[in-house]
Amino acid sequence: MIIFSLNIRGGGSRAKRKRVGYHIQKGDVDICFIQETKLSGIECNVVKELWGDNQVEWSYLDANGASGGILTMWKKDLFNLIFSFRGDGFLGLCVEKDDKLIYFVNVYASCDIMLRKRSWDRLCEFKKNNIKGAWCIGGDFNAITSLEERIGRSSRSYRREIMLFNEFIEEMELVDLPTIGGKFT
Repeated sequence: MIIFSLNIRGGGSRAKRKRVGYHIQKGDVDICFIQETKLSGIECNVVKELWGDNQVEWSYLDANGASGGILTMWKKDLFNLIFSFRGDGFLGLCVEKDDKLIYFVNVYASCDIMLRKRSWDRLCEFKKNNIKGAWCIGGDFNAITSLEERIGRSSRSYRREIMLFNEFIEEMELVDLPTIGGKFT
């Protein structure tokens, strides 16, 4: 399964949607997580521009004014959608594929550490209160797991952030997979 995740920093421009769509279509993507759409009320034509055809389903979380916004797209008939869920900073799907339950979560976390922690706490609580299954969480966490992930800042200011993010990863039982492409974007 190929999962593509990208913070597009605004999806209002048709030229930008074409560039992003090119990469989605070229990669023969199964599921796509897009963060910071800066859009409300995402329409079918926007999704088709990004995906390239009608063989797509999607769910979105509106932007708040001119910031935020999350879009998750997936191939039609890839899985059986059981339900979707959302919270401040995340958009999730609970699906059944090959008789297995899978939770896919697209995250666009706040830059405010306390709001971020609140979102992570809600995700952890959601996991505890729902049927067991596999979890795939991707997106823009606006957090780091080690000082090597940050350029040009004092290490002292990130200690708490690193600790909180690593605690979230551990509690959710996640594995931090390496990215393909640039280490810093």
